[in-house]
Amino acid sequence: MASSCVGADAAKMKPLNFPLDLSKVPADMAEVMQQIKQLAESMLFHWSEFPIVLPPSVTEILNDKDRQNQIFKDLFKAPVFDELEEVGTTPDGQLKNLSKKQLDDIWDNGEFDVDSVNFPGQVHKWRLTQLLQKGSQRAHNTMLDDAAISLRLMIITARNRFNSHFFSLTKSARELGRGLWLIFDILIGMPSTSPGDLQSKIQDEHMKHLVAELDIKPKYKSTLDKFCTYVKTMCEKLQSKNYQTAALRPPPVPYIYQTPGGQEIDLRLFNKDLINNCLPILSSILERGARGWHVQYRQKMMRDLQGQGLSNEEISQKINDAIMKEYLDRVFSGISTNTELENLQPGIGLLLVSQAKSVIAMKKAVSNVKDKLTIHKQMLKDHLEKTYPVKSRIVAWVNEQIARFEDDFIVQNLWSAHEEAIALCERQDLNQTAYFLKRDLNFIKEREAVLVKELGKVRIPNKRYTFSTRIWMPKNYIVTKVEGTKQTVIPTKIVQMEPMRGRMPPNITYSLERYRGRMTSSRYPFWRWWNYLQRTWAWSWNSLFFLGVVVPWCSPVSIRALLWIKPFIPDLELSQIDGTLYPKSSSKTRTFISTLRALWLHVLNSRRKFEETPDRGFLGKSLTRHLNRIWNYFFKGALGSFFLTLTYPLMCVGGSALSLIAALLVPVWVPIATLLFHLAGILIFDFDSPADNNKFSILFEALIYRILIMGLAQPIVALITGSLLCPLAALGISVFALAKRLGRGFWDTMMYFLVIRSRGRVPVSDGFVARRIAGPGLAANYFFQIKPEQALAALESKMELDELEVWRKNLEKKIEIPTEKYKKFVNQCFGPFSAGLVSDGVYSRLLKETQSLQKDLMVKVKEREARLNTGLMSNNSDKIKLPERELKITILQGAKMLEKFYTERVFPLINMTEEEFWEMKMLEFRDWRGLASKKFSEIFSKAFLIPLDGTDNLFRLEVKHLNLSRYTRMLASGNYRDDLDLVTEVHSPNALPFGKWDVVARAPSLDQNYFDPNKVIIYTTRYQTSRSRSKPWKPRRRSVTFDQLQIPLPLPHPGVIALSIYNREHEHSPNNLEDAYCQRILRATKDTPYVDLGESMTEEEMELEASTPENGAEEDPNFLHIAQQERTFSEEDMARLTDDNVKELKSVRIVYPPSHFS
Repeated sequence: MASSCVGADAAKMKPLNFPLDLSKVPADMAEVMQQIKQLAESMLFHWSEFPIVLPPSVTEILNDKDRQNQIFKDLFKAPVFDELEEVGTTPDGQLKNLSKKQLDDIWDNGEFDVDSVNFPGQVHKWRLTQLLQKGSQRAHNTMLDDAAISLRLMIITARNRFNSHFFSLTKSARELGRGLWLIFDILIGMPSTSPGDLQSKIQDEHMKHLVAELDIKPKYKSTLDKFCTYVKTMCEKLQSKNYQTAALRPPPVPYIYQTPGGQEIDLRLFNKDLINNCLPILSSILERGARGWHVQYRQKMMRDLQGQGLSNEEISQKINDAIMKEYLDRVFSGISTNTELENLQPGIGLLLVSQAKSVIAMKKAVSNVKDKLTIHKQMLKDHLEKTYPVKSRIVAWVNEQIARFEDDFIVQNLWSAHEEAIALCERQDLNQTAYFLKRDLNFIKEREAVLVKELGKVRIPNKRYTFSTRIWMPKNYIVTKVEGTKQTVIPTKIVQMEPMRGRMPPNITYSLERYRGRMTSSRYPFWRWWNYLQRTWAWSWNSLFFLGVVVPWCSPVSIRALLWIKPFIPDLELSQIDGTLYPKSSSKTRTFISTLRALWLHVLNSRRKFEETPDRGFLGKSLTRHLNRIWNYFFKGALGSFFLTLTYPLMCVGGSALSLIAALLVPVWVPIATLLFHLAGILIFDFDSPADNNKFSILFEALIYRILIMGLAQPIVALITGSLLCPLAALGISVFALAKRLGRGFWDTMMYFLVIRSRGRVPVSDGFVARRIAGPGLAANYFFQIKPEQALAALESKMELDELEVWRKNLEKKIEIPTEKYKKFVNQCFGPFSAGLVSDGVYSRLLKETQSLQKDLMVKVKEREARLNTGLMSNNSDKIKLPERELKITILQGAKMLEKFYTERVFPLINMTEEEFWEMKMLEFRDWRGLASKKFSEIFSKAFLIPLDGTDNLFRLEVKHLNLSRYTRMLASGNYRDDLDLVTEVHSPNALPFGKWDVVARAPSLDQNYFDPNKVIIYTTRYQTSRSRSKPWKPRRRSVTFDQLQIPLPLPHPGVIALSIYNREHEHSPNNLEDAYCQRILRATKDTPYVDLGESMTEEEMELEASTPENGAEEDPNFLHIAQQERTFSEEDMARLTDDNVKELKSVRIVYPPSHFS
């Protein structure tokens, strides 16, 4: 150990030197810099000497005799498999003739085997070309494949041409009907409706049904009445126009209910504040419950199950189930008896345990149904392959049988998950969950289908259309006063002046409607013609207004602009002060006279500006004055007035006349324009289409694609294909298959007796006639047998590499100490002044020294790693094995080597305790045999721990250039006779696929969401939407959607339950649960800190305070269901409640998390 640390111990440090030039620095600053320099030189240093001496290696500490040829890269050398010349020739060099067995194999399969010479028990398999021999068995299988193709054409392809979703008679009938429907839709407009969001409606009814029978316990009756009365009163106040928006502080809601049979229903876990307070405690319990026992428990279970003849998958399942059961017992016991939870709320621990057990039981029930389906599907596949050797080769036919089985399974097991979950809950005395599961099952059995049918009858149009017409007279404009959610239409008042700007009224706005809208929809037939009439009317009315009023009377080229003297303001604007209409200044329009006046006013201003400008120009004003007068009076004034007088009246008279003529002809051209618009929708793009499918050229789609191609041409082609082409093709394939089989049999017989039997020999190389397809070096399922000495040498190399890695990390940290201290010093001294490191000067030299040491370290480490490299390739490591006795001896000797090496050389280097090391390795304390097994698995593969048996294909890896005498002496000196039975790390081989032997034991864990009824673990798949498919000709293979439980069940919040009970008892004046303010109050209730229901709140605590934007109760247009809404009760409200009402809260017990009081 001392030698391994000599380099680090011999390192010498030297203080850093900071040269300073203080000549250009003020005296007071120089003094401070000098003090900082002295402090830095006393604290900071660099390595003046740092020798890097690697730990001693087995390649260096051995004596000369053992060290000879100690090169690990020669430890594993794969054998040479080229022995074809040897196995294919006789001692005199002639090729061997085929034996009787080889000839029989050729007759049956077209293949034959040749025994290996260098690898006993191995064979070289050769396959002849099919031009020479195919074999009777292979020819028979080919005939069955051809028969399956022929049969598929008859029972799948031909049948599907008459009845299927793609290219069939039934498909053409549907497309023809669809085409005719589109024609009628184009001509008149066929109804287009849908049931809306049916899934959401069913889900709401589902949630209501689960709690429909619940009632309040008599002791909480007053609490329920108080809460519901508060909700009703606050909704009315908030809707009144004189009540300001406020922060909501509802009274406590009851969380304890009862069933008609008197069973208590405890819903306290629905309080978010309470469950959030429990989660930190639960996290601690779950973490403690998984520490320090499951590794030992797993090892014990593995020892108990290893000799029972179970497969590794079965052992893994049993071990994981046992570990999870033990973990849950520990966790649930800890939760039930936890004093923190009991102090937080009495009985909450048992409630949390019941919730988690319920989730686990429901998940197990769903999993059992899925597993049952998977098992039966596999049994069906096996049955089909055994009973129908030809049909089972047709994938489409097999899929049809599986689909029918799934449909039958769904019908027979529709409620199996519910029934099994109910049985599991009743067995564990989870009566509350069992009650809701029974209600859920009752809803699915009796109400769901009825609701789907009834709600499906409620149809809503897929699209609504709005046609707006302009209101001509401003006095008929619609002014609406918006106050919160209340909207009131007020009388329209027109004033001549803009109202005086003052304080805007709070929470009051005004809106102005200049158009009246008429709505149509796609609900009823002839909606296209109704749209045509409405569009014609709207366009006509708006055209009349624009052409008959706006253009000739209000526009800049109107008669009014020609005759009026002063500018006029034709448009009005809405005032947000009092809701009156006043002239809109931005719409001010000039007249002919005002334009002339503006022109000459511009001329006068231009002249005055010229005369007022000092005479400092190049030519002087005596000359430029005349030019300025000509430009302003003649060109601007005279010519401008002439052209304006000439053109403006013509524009006003002509524009107004044309506009009036167009207005008079509106009844003629607007219906034609509307008709052309509808024709464009039919021929080019359907703007009014209520569906989401194709909107381009719907007439082409209906006539050409739907009717002509799919409706008329498709049935003819499908009928010919199904009744003529498919049978002919099937007959042709059958005749061809039979002829091919007879021809193959005749050809194989002729080749066998004329060529193979008389002239066949064992080949020594691949050729056109025969090709080697298996044998030593070709097969994937062979193994290499090594000696125990080789495994121990590889283990010793691995141990040194582990030590080298730990030593390297420690030394790297020591090398970086000067730079780390330098960074810390700069951050502490200059960080408050926003100063940082600069990579130059002393720090740059320090970085270069550190990088140089790190580079030297890496070079030496790489050299040592190269010397310790065993040369084992990844493609061979998983094939290396040992016989059982030698494997056990190797593990025992490896355990001794590890114990000595790690105790002396590794443990002193690692930065953890020995207990933490074994916990990290997931092994029992000082389980050296287990550590040796892990190391061998890392060196070779996990399959190394499965010993070789007599049936394995194996080849020996001989070592010819490596001295292993030291390991041989180790094995010879150890007496392992009595210890071999103690080695349990060796796995017995099972009938599993190659490489899938490992026993997988997972560390136990439990999701915290299992304890929270607000978190959805598994969504129900009862409702699914179809998706587009990339291959439409394939059969529609839907996923199996047998009714799954939603875990946990979707119960509504207790606040909703309380209001439902109140509404049931007060039918004459119920609370409106759909009201926005009611939903807002329920959201605040959901996040209110938990209050003991036995206590009561004072009236003052149920009042409202001034609102903030964060917690206001203004309307939320996108409110969701109560089970999905977010927190609205702010921490500021809670703080204000604590400060203002301390005296009133003495009687109220509010639950806070433990961290709140720290």
